[in-house]
Amino acid sequence: MTPSKRSRTTVSNILGDVLCGVDGTRSSYEAVRQAALLCSPRSQLTLLAICGVSGSGHYPTASLAPARAQRALDHARRVARDVGVDSSAELEERGPVVELLLKRAAKHRLLALGAPKMSRLAHVLVRGVATQAAHTLPCSLLIARRPPSGSRPDEHIMVASDAGSRSAQVVDFTIELARTHDASLMLLNAVHSEQDLHPTRIAAQTEQVQRGLRERATIRVEPGRAHATIVRIAKEKGVTLIVLGSRRLRGVRALGSVSERVVHDAPCSVLVLRPEARRG
Repeated sequence: MTPSKRSRTTVSNILGDVLCGVDGTRSSYEAVRQAALLCSPRSQLTLLAICGVSGSGHYPTASLAPARAQRALDHARRVARDVGVDSSAELEERGPVVELLLKRAAKHRLLALGAPKMSRLAHVLVRGVATQAAHTLPCSLLIARRPPSGSRPDEHIMVASDAGSRSAQVVDFTIELARTHDASLMLLNAVHSEQDLHPTRIAAQTEQVQRGLRERATIRVEPGRAHATIVRIAKEKGVTLIVLGSRRLRGVRALGSVSERVVHDAPCSVLVLRPEARRG
């Protein structure tokens, strides 16, 4: 069974309309580069730099000055152009940065950000943009990390599936992504308890991946908690991009979110699919 027309449409929709946050750091330029690599030349790639105030409470911090922000946008456009993708650049001279970026992201299909530098706990405390984006998920989310020298970020892809009722669409999406980029694909199911074991769905998804990628497919069913298992296998196998879904947990429950933990702890880039996007 090859990926359905619906899955191809979903790939086109998500990667055809991308907003990338630019703040003048190397990690934000890496996010631009990886978003452009995943896009097609016909995709709409919007680069956004925001001048304003970041943080909240007693610890606000100044963000980009307008002149520096414009230089960052000019450089980011060159980064995208080097990959073969044209982009538009927008400069917002008002904040707060996190709230404005997430509001703008809700109008796009994918938000691309550089990986956070702080620990997960520190990022939660200061309400960092990557943490807030992973919690609220206004659209699908790409967190970019530079791959090892000589590797492409789209070269070795892992799809982490919980074999739940909506996970087939995540797998479908990732098969088409791997086929488009001539990548290898690993299907990983982490099984911590009997509740996590769905043998019929695991077998069906195994068949999906093997038929779609053939010799470029790898199947792993591993014992352990989902977050720790995903991160461990990604490190061991040199994965360059993890794709997974999200249940969009809110409040205290969000602190245990698998997708948010993987965003912070993964050794590679992470693409989190928003549930509505998975329905195509």
